[in-house]
Amino acid sequence: MIALGLTVVVARVVRRVVERTLRRADAERHVVVVVATLAFYAAVALGLVVTLSIGGVNPGVLIGSLGLATVALGFALQDIVSNFTAGIVLLLEHPFIEGDHIATTDAEGEVEVIRVRATRLRAPDGQLVIVPNKLLFTQVVTNSSATVRRRVEVPLEVPYGQDLARARERLLATAAGVDGVSDDPAPRLHTQDLAQSARSLRLVFWVDSRRDDPVRVRSELLDAVEGILGGLGGDDSPPNGPGTASGKEVRA
Repeated sequence: MIALGLTVVVARVVRRVVERTLRRADAERHVVVVVATLAFYAAVALGLVVTLSIGGVNPGVLIGSLGLATVALGFALQDIVSNFTAGIVLLLEHPFIEGDHIATTDAEGEVEVIRVRATRLRAPDGQLVIVPNKLLFTQVVTNSSATVRRRVEVPLEVPYGQDLARARERLLATAAGVDGVSDDPAPRLHTQDLAQSARSLRLVFWVDSRRDDPVRVRSELLDAVEGILGGLGGDDSPPNGPGTASGKEVRA
């Protein structure tokens, strides 16, 4: 028991020494975590071999006699091993880092901590979500923070009978004036469809997600363009149709 305790203590010391050495060498954080973890388990394995040798047990004979048990244990711990292996790959490839906003089929949130077995996310509603690394390794992961700017689209409707060029100019100018809307690239307005009572447009703009919340910017833009659409009037538009001037409602 004393030897096992010393093994764990020595392994922890080895891990700390490796971490400090790599940090002094300005290694990336995910590399520090992976190498330090592997060093810890390597020290534990070496300590167990030394402990068995001191106790008069031949490790080779013991491993051979426990072959079937090792296979059975491997099947029992396959999920743990899978999560461990996936965690190492994620830390090495780092498709996302701490602070990124990611989303999978079953979880979404800001990455708080990436550990070897699981990754902790902070959901938009504040809840803590712990996702096994195997899921992040095998499922499709959307990283909203991977690019500097996020593209946001807003569908709008302009009633027929209006000066389309003037409406475009006013909508683009209004969108460009909203706080958080990027000017490089500038907002764009495309014709999406020709409906029965109005022309369907799609307003496209970009937001720097590092500085501004795209949800907030989109909301403020909708409030701003509603005033523009409310000032347009069409002779052939329904009196209270959605997205028309008289209804003063924007579909998004």
